Amino acid sequence: MSVQFRVMIVVALWMGIVLVCYAVWRRYQRHGEAIDRLQREMARSDSPEMDESRIGWLKRRMMLAGYGAPAAGTLLVVLTIVMLVGGILCALLFRWSGLQRVFLEGIESVPGGLSGMLAPVVIVSPWLIAVMVTALPILVVRASRRSRIAQVSRDLPLAMDLWATLSEGGLGFDAALDRWQRTQRPDRVLASACRGFQRDLLGGMRRSVAFRRLAGRLEVPSLTRFTAAMIQSEQMGASVSETLRLQAEDVRAERREKSMAFAQSLATKRVVPLVVCFLPGLFVWPLGPFFTQLLRIVDSLTGGGGS
Repeated sequence: MSVQFRVMIVVALWMGIVLVCYAVWRRYQRHGEAIDRLQREMARSDSPEMDESRIGWLKRRMMLAGYGAPAAGTLLVVLTIVMLVGGILCALLFRWSGLQRVFLEGIESVPGGLSGMLAPVVIVSPWLIAVMVTALPILVVRASRRSRIAQVSRDLPLAMDLWATLSEGGLGFDAALDRWQRTQRPDRVLASACRGFQRDLLGGMRRSVAFRRLAGRLEVPSLTRFTAAMIQSEQMGASVSETLRLQAEDVRAERREKSMAFAQSLATKRVVPLVVCFLPGLFVWPLGPFFTQLLRIVDSLTGGGGS
């Protein structure tokens, strides 16, 4: 393959990615006003089920991961395409530059039959790197989603204890929630979701619908159970403070069980790093010289027999 043809391929790939990004951006600009109008309708709506059905799955996933901007889904798609093309270019450059041939020639000089085992790894490794680079934006969004779930699960038991204590002291749930909000940093996920719950109530939304919207903003199992218990408590006329206390104990018991299960699984999880990282070093240190001499003897016998 000539150098001019390779340059033409690279230029064509970059032109293709620029055209795709431009087309996606133009589409986002055309539908920008429609998205803003949909958000205004959602803010006035009293049905969270209708909101979830009208929001695209990609936009909802980005919102659950903490990226609530209208262009978040579009940016994820564009970044994924850019990473895909960049990974393919890196793989092609690794192959065209001759580095892959150098690595293959170096592996062929390894004594024994290891060259046949390592050669496929060198051949496939550029494309594996391309796949990993392509999946990087998705992995970042997934890590952000997991971080938000862990933060809400960590803050919710203490928050419910404080709400229960304030409710037992004579404050209503709304007053207790407002008092708790003053002590929270604005960047906490649970505090931000509760501020949205307060805005829904101030906007005239029914309390049950506001609770469902609160659960739908985060989709954390412990928070979903809490909102369901609060709705049931309101409908049945039960004590709010008692409901909060019971929910806090349930969430704390669930966290305790997960911690115990994680502690019991550590012995099994340690087997893999021990076998992969530690035991090979123990074998190589005392037996490495012996295997080196053995491979040299086998190579000399094979070469002598072949000549």
